[in-house]
Amino acid sequence: MQELIREITQKLPETVVKEHEPLARYTSFKIGGPAELLLLPQTASDIPPLLAILNRCGVPVHILGGGTNLLIPDQGVSGVVLKVGCGGAERTGENTISVGSGCAKASAAVFAQTQGLAGLEFLHGIPGTLGGGISMNAGAYGGELSQVVTNVTVCDRTGAVTQLPAEALAFDYRHSLFRERRDLTILSAELTLTQDDPAAIRARMDDLMTRRRERQPLEYPSAGSTFKRPAGYFAGKLIEDCGLKGFTVGGACVSEKHAGFVINRGGATSEDVHRVIDHVQKQVFRTFGVELVCEIEMW
Repeated sequence: MQELIREITQKLPETVVKEHEPLARYTSFKIGGPAELLLLPQTASDIPPLLAILNRCGVPVHILGGGTNLLIPDQGVSGVVLKVGCGGAERTGENTISVGSGCAKASAAVFAQTQGLAGLEFLHGIPGTLGGGISMNAGAYGGELSQVVTNVTVCDRTGAVTQLPAEALAFDYRHSLFRERRDLTILSAELTLTQDDPAAIRARMDDLMTRRRERQPLEYPSAGSTFKRPAGYFAGKLIEDCGLKGFTVGGACVSEKHAGFVINRGGATSEDVHRVIDHVQKQVFRTFGVELVCEIEMW
């Protein structure tokens, strides 16, 4: 590992390298043990050569975005964690913008609004980066990224960069090609939007943000909605009807504000969260015969 560190610092000196860094600092759940090696590139252009170096060395690699839909084990992660946290947004055409993978989803929504471009209002208030959002086809209140993504620029583990059109991304409910193709890292995406009055767009964004604050436990660390919506049901309603609001294991708890969220009430471990999720799934299946599928990515 020391030889790898020397090569990275020599060839890509702007990349921040941290050994045995606690990953709880980089996730919205505030849970996770140390990474054997954490890399934080400061520019998107450093990601392809970094991946090429890691590929030659043959070390295991995890790609970390905003860490908002992720549960990392308490014992940590071996190998390398590469955090993609850089990238902005720019207007590229009458109705198009280009957004870096590491750009916050909320920032992309605000940028589009200032440009008088509608279609990203649903992202306002959703934490995490655009890259992670594309990977899971993030959505809310009737909007999904699959509705606006035109193409995505990706890099494979050899450092080769290519573009993929939207039709090649296998978008589905909380799913995309990137859920299977872990060898592909999203660098940026082109989004096609529609023109509208900036004030009207802002009003819709503010309304959605108000609804989130009223209905979701934003005051506690979590990984967002814990379960996918089962066909014909709402996960939160099923969990509530099982009497599981407030069910607690250690520091992990089913939110009393919205039963679809498992929250960290303080000091929760990854094991605590796993036990809460497992109990909820078993109780809902016993009571209603409905299988809840966890939406959170687990390393």
